[in-house]
Amino acid sequence: MRTLITNLKGQCLFNASMKTQAEGVIILIDKGHRKTELDKFIKGGEIKIESEDPIKICSKISEVINAAQKHGEIFIAHGGDGLGSLLNFVANKEGVNAIFSCYNNKIIRVPVLKLDVSKTRLKILEFLSNEDLSAVEIGEKATISRAMVYKHLAGLMDMGLVEKSRFFEKYAITQAGKIAII
Repeated sequence: MRTLITNLKGQCLFNASMKTQAEGVIILIDKGHRKTELDKFIKGGEIKIESEDPIKICSKISEVINAAQKHGEIFIAHGGDGLGSLLNFVANKEGVNAIFSCYNNKIIRVPVLKLDVSKTRLKILEFLSNEDLSAVEIGEKATISRAMVYKHLAGLMDMGLVEKSRFFEKYAITQAGKIAII
């Protein structure tokens, strides 16, 4: 089964459903969603995103994508609003079959990108999601040398996933880092 998950409406939604030839459509809506005349011709379900917290929104989108992946191919089509950018990020993270963007009512296929974070760096992010830690504490938890900890931390900081904590010589996960480990 081919499922389209989207935040689009109107002509863009219609064009995306035609382009993907989806058998099912899941429309993600937020509080500012208004139905258009074309929306009633699209068969599928709506899922209302109730939160304004980007981490909770990404978690919900991830849940929707993972549930739909059990039934076949997943296509994402997004618009440029805040929900669309989060949908695009999570789609890339979850490894969907294709991603499309709406620009001037035209549907454009965009490449699926991969968040390149090693297993060790993911472990470090998970440790930091619970508490701020020093390099020594991270090394002990991850069972890696202090030199490797600093190498991984430098890479995570370059990606904007980790930052220096307000506490002396500790590191903290950023909001982007929290989204990356959803």
